[in-house]
Amino acid sequence: MTSDIVTVIGVAALVLAVVAIVAFIAKRIRRVPPNEALIIVGRGAGRAAATEAGQRVVVGGRVFVWPILQQGFPISLEQRQIGITVEGVDKNRIKIAIKASINFKVRGDEEGVRRAAQRFLSQQGTLTEIIKESLEGSLRSIVGDMTIEQIISDRKGLSDRVVESTKIDLAEQGLQVDLLNISDISTPGSDYLANLGRAENARARQVAEVSEAEARRAAEFAVIEAAEQIAERQKALDLKQAAIKAQTDRANAEAEAAGQLARAEQDKIVAAQQREALAEQARVTEEQLDIDVRKPAEAAAYAAVQQATAERDAANAATEADAYKRTTIAQANKTAAIQDAEANAESVRRAGEAERDRQLALAAAIRAEGEARAAAIEAEGRAEAAATDAKAEALKKYGQAAIAQEVISRLPEIVRAAAEPIGSIANMTVISTDGASAITKNVASVLGEGQEVVRQLTGLNLSELISSVAGVNGGSNDGYGRTTPPPPPPA
Repeated sequence: MTSDIVTVIGVAALVLAVVAIVAFIAKRIRRVPPNEALIIVGRGAGRAAATEAGQRVVVGGRVFVWPILQQGFPISLEQRQIGITVEGVDKNRIKIAIKASINFKVRGDEEGVRRAAQRFLSQQGTLTEIIKESLEGSLRSIVGDMTIEQIISDRKGLSDRVVESTKIDLAEQGLQVDLLNISDISTPGSDYLANLGRAENARARQVAEVSEAEARRAAEFAVIEAAEQIAERQKALDLKQAAIKAQTDRANAEAEAAGQLARAEQDKIVAAQQREALAEQARVTEEQLDIDVRKPAEAAAYAAVQQATAERDAANAATEADAYKRTTIAQANKTAAIQDAEANAESVRRAGEAERDRQLALAAAIRAEGEARAAAIEAEGRAEAAATDAKAEALKKYGQAAIAQEVISRLPEIVRAAAEPIGSIANMTVISTDGASAITKNVASVLGEGQEVVRQLTGLNLSELISSVAGVNGGSNDGYGRTTPPPPPPA
């Protein structure tokens, strides 16, 4: 318990010591407002920024003043105003009194603060009286170098001269004048200013009277000129009225003369209007017929057309609805078919694989059969080629006889082909002296024309070839110098 108490007491003493130190430091920290300057004197005060040892000036800020070693003295920088009344004589020895107000203050730089502190630190309350005496003397001396007219006409010049003359003296004392305002100028004991104003008043009165006379003369001239203008206007008005009366009389005469012409013209207009009325009546009758006959017919036709159009639109709408319904059904069927196709795809693929295996086997068998058939066709072709070669050799060897033999072997086919058109006729009436033999002659004629066509195309004369082969004289030349025996008699 004893140790705890000692600890608590020590902590409390330490806290009290810290609080006392903080309070002491806070008390020694001086805060300088903007309208005040603090001059610190003592040990170490002139080390920061001072031209004189042992002094430090702080204008608007915060500074720590060491106890015992340093001390701070405040001085006000606020503006002060004083009123002065100076009596003196001007350049012309006229007594004059000037009432003015002056605004001054302590300079805000460090040098000005030091100089003002050296002179007025303990006399700040009486500073106004000191400055007042100095400014009154400067103003009195400047007034003695000017006339009262100059002072009245140039008050600002007087103020500037006073400020300029006191500027150097006040700067040496650490002060400055901000404004000097002259509020009143008078001449006590005399009416100089009143007399000075009387001349101006008389001059102004003279100018006013002259101006008034000029105005009155101008007014009288204006009245005379206005009367002249009124007379001129009256004369012009009378002439114009006479001209108007003459024009009116002439117009009345012309109107009287033109009355009959106007009535004739009016009759003509009435006749024209009557014709127009008759034409208008005819148009009204035509429009009435149009309304009673043509318009109802057109309305009925238009109604019929609109009815037909409505029926057509209804039919088209029904057709479109049916088509949309069919399209929807077809789309649904297509979707179902696609789903079925997708469902059967796997089975079809499997069946296709099996079919492919079977087709491969069948293809192998067909390929073997084709190879065998190709070999047979090749053998057959070679045989036909050999026969053709042999036939060609025989034709070459026997010449005309071979060709004639070939033609004779084809005669039955040729005769049959010539008789087929006649055999295709169902009923035929023959008008000829030859009777039925005319048909045979017709066939013979067709054969003869066929022989002519063969001769023109191939250059072969079938009659000569047959004659040479038949051997009319018991044998004929074959064209190669050989005589062939006649053929045996037909069976």
